Amino acid sequence: MPVTDPAAVFAAVRAREERIVSLRASFSAETQSDGKRRAADGVLLVRKPDRFRLRMMLPFGLTVFDYLSVGDLIWVELPLEGSKAERQPDDLAPFSRDDLGATFLRGKYAFPGTCEPVHAEAGDVVVECPPSSRAMREIHIDPRSSTITEEKSYDAGGPRLVIRYGDYRPVDDVPLPFRISLTYPGRLLSVDITIQRYEVNPELPDDLFQPVTP
Repeated sequence: MPVTDPAAVFAAVRAREERIVSLRASFSAETQSDGKRRAADGVLLVRKPDRFRLRMMLPFGLTVFDYLSVGDLIWVELPLEGSKAERQPDDLAPFSRDDLGATFLRGKYAFPGTCEPVHAEAGDVVVECPPSSRAMREIHIDPRSSTITEEKSYDAGGPRLVIRYGDYRPVDDVPLPFRISLTYPGRLLSVDITIQRYEVNPELPDDLFQPVTP
C-alpha cells in the first residue's frame, strides 16, 4: 500500500505511545553472550516519564538480576554474585540507561532530537533522528498498522544497537509487541524477549520503585 503521508503515520505512533503512562509485563527472556545462552523469567514495571524496573528470575523464583532506574539514578543487583551497585547511566554494562530507556520508557529516549519521517523503498515509513547528545536513530514503521518493526542506533557510522518488535496484539485497544529482541551487532550480545502478559496503565505506587535494602 503506498504511503501518502509519512508524517501522519509517525504522529499516530507517537499519539498511541503517549496514551501509555504506565505498564506492567511478565515475560521470558533468552540472553546470548560470548556464545553462552541463559534463560530466565522476568517482570517489567514502567511508570513514565522516568521510572522503570526490570527484574529477572530463575524458574523457581530466585532473582538473578534487578535493574531499577528512577530519574538519573540507577540501582543494579546481581544477588547470586553478591553484587549491588548504584551507578550513573553511562557506567552500566552491558546495557546503557539510554538503550533501556529507548526500549521501555520511549519518549525522548526513543525519539531524541528532531525526528523526521521519510519514505523507504520497501514501503515502510522510516523516521530519522539526527545525532544530538545521543547516537543517530532510525525507526522503521509499518504504515498499514502504524506499528514499529525495527529501530537502529548508530555510532561511528555503523549500527550499534538493533531493536526489533513483532507479534503485535491488541491490549486495551493498543497494539503491543509480544516479541522484542535487542542485538548489538559489534558485540556478541543479544536478548530475545517473549511477553506473556501486559497490563496497560495500572496503578504502580512508589514503593515498587524502591531499591532493595539489605
